[in-house]
Parts: sequence; C-alpha cells; structure tokens
Amino acid sequence: MKRINYNILFVLLTTTILLSCKEDKVKKLQNEIEEKIKTGLNDPDSYEFNHFYIDSIEHTSTKELITENLEKIKELQKLNDDKNSEEKIKNLESQNLIFGRMNKYKFTGNFSFRGNNKFGAKILADYRFEADSTYTLMYLMDNTGDTIYTDTEIVLKETDKLIKEIEESTKDKN
Repeated sequence: MKRINYNILFVLLTTTILLSCKEDKVKKLQNEIEEKIKTGLNDPDSYEFNHFYIDSIEHTSTKELITENLEKIKELQKLNDDKNSEEKIKNLESQNLIFGRMNKYKFTGNFSFRGNNKFGAKILADYRFEADSTYTLMYLMDNTGDTIYTDTEIVLKETDKLIKEIEESTKDKN
C-alpha cells in the first residue's frame, strides 16, 4: 500500500515540476512581447494587458493541405497511370514532408492589450506572434499584418534546422 502512495506522490511531483517550468517560459515570453510592444507605443504608460494565448503552430491550413495531398495520393494510386502518377505521388509526398516539418519546433499565439493612440483615445490592439521551441520570440505582427519585431538569428537557425532534417530524410529514402 505504501509503495502505491509513493508512486502517486512521485508522479504528482514530477508533473508539478514540469508544468511550473513551462509556465516560467511562457511568462518570460509574455514579458518579452510586452517589452517589444511598449517601446513602440505613443503612450507607454497607458498600456494595459488584455489577453495572451499560446498554441502549437500546427496551422489548420497546413493540416488541411496535408489531408488534401493524402486524398490526391489515394486517387492517383487508384488510377495506376504509371510514370505520371508515380511522379505526382512523389511530389505530393515531398510536400507533405515539408509541411509536416516546417513548423515543428515553433509556437504561435495572440497577444492583445489596450493603450492610448496618438490622439489619446483608448484602443484595443491584437498582435500575433511566433516563438521557437525555447519560447523565445521570433516574430511579432500587428493586426494589419505589419511585422513589429523579427529575430533574424533565431529565424535563420530554425530554417537551417528544417533544411538539415529534410536533407537527412531524403538521403534516408535514397
């Protein structure tokens, strides 16, 4: 009976530690975003936090493209049109490989806040962001799509990582 209690205690303790580490990283990301936003405000003292949401970056559109490609592959396999079908299937599989790995190590989310515009009126602004696997800010875009902040060093590292993975996977297939 005591053995079961120790196992439960161990699982609860481990879970608590892991969740608290993630919460610290997310809070650090939120603070980094706030810092970037406040420096560009007309009235930084009017800043009021509103909402912060982070999600894995598996975009619905990317999932939809992968699903569409899989359906096309099934249709082409039924046709058995030899070379033409095989080449199209290879292209669709390559696209799915790239789509699947493209944003594997990133997170995306929304960040909204209130502040005074240049006329002194209170506004609600909604920004989108991307962060890498260590919850370090990569991109910050406003609601019109303009980029407010880009960390080019991290973007280049993530792109290099993606290219290496794709090269390794194509070597494995050959």
